[in-house]
Parts: sequence; structure tokens; C-alpha cells
Amino acid sequence: MSAGLLVLLFGTLVGAAIDVRTRRIPNALTATLALAALGLHLFDGVPAALLALAVMLVAFALGSLAFSLGWLGGGDVKLIAAACGLTSFPGCFSLVAFILIAGGVIAIAQAARSGRLPALVRDVSAIVVTRAVPQAPTLVPYGVAIAAGSAAYALASVFFSTGLVA
Repeated sequence: MSAGLLVLLFGTLVGAAIDVRTRRIPNALTATLALAALGLHLFDGVPAALLALAVMLVAFALGSLAFSLGWLGGGDVKLIAAACGLTSFPGCFSLVAFILIAGGVIAIAQAARSGRLPALVRDVSAIVVTRAVPQAPTLVPYGVAIAAGSAAYALASVFFSTGLVA
């Protein structure tokens, strides 16, 4: 497993643990991960580091849109951007897909556990049909979804690089 994947796993697991406990993801963690991403990619040359920086900036910009709509917290956006920097291009696309799937699974599980599954279905339908923002969204510490998606990404990366998954 590469150093970048190890940093991704460790950083997102720390972020998830802090998010569960405090409902915040510290700037010091996300900044450290972003700097680690640049440093690790710098070993592959300046163009690789610049590409990782561009990936982080695009992820942050798109995440800021999600933040402005109330879909993600600010720490979540920064953690996703740093994680995207660690995976760079094109790995960032798979990483984000894994994070979104993990977030959906966690939201459905939490809604079912708390008896809010019908409300979740109604709110998602309203978002799809009218683009309305739900009045009482199901709040989950999204750092957990980021860590779960990162773990799934790392596992898939290991399987693909070893030829276990075709």
C-alpha cells in the first residue's frame, strides 16, 4: 500500500473519530493532509504536485457549493478536498464516488434506526423534484462517510493493483 493511501486512511479515520465526538473536523488536520498530499506528489515532480493542488482546489470549490446548500459542513468540504489531493487525478473521481455511496448508506441506516426513513425519502424526493432544501435534514457526522469511502477506495486500489479484481 502506498504512502498516500496510508496517509489517506489514517487522516480520514482521525477526522471521523473527531467528527463523531465533537461534530467538527479541525483545520489543523485538513491543512496537514493537504500539505502531505502536495509533499507526497512532489516526489513525482512539480507537475504532479500542481495537479494535486488543482484537484484540491476544484474539490474545494465544488464542496463549497454543497456547503452553501447545507449538504456538507465546512470541515467535511476541507477533508474531502485534502483527500482528493492525496488521490489526485483521476483517483479523485473514484474516491468521491465511494464517499457519496458511503454517505448514502450511512444516512439511510441512521434514518431507519431513528424512524425517520419516510421523512428521508420525502426530503430526497423534494430535492429531486423541486430542488428544495429539506426543513429537517437527517444529520450525520459526514467524516464517517469520508473515512468509509476512503477505506473502500484504498481496498479497491489494493485489489486493482494486485490483480485480484479484474
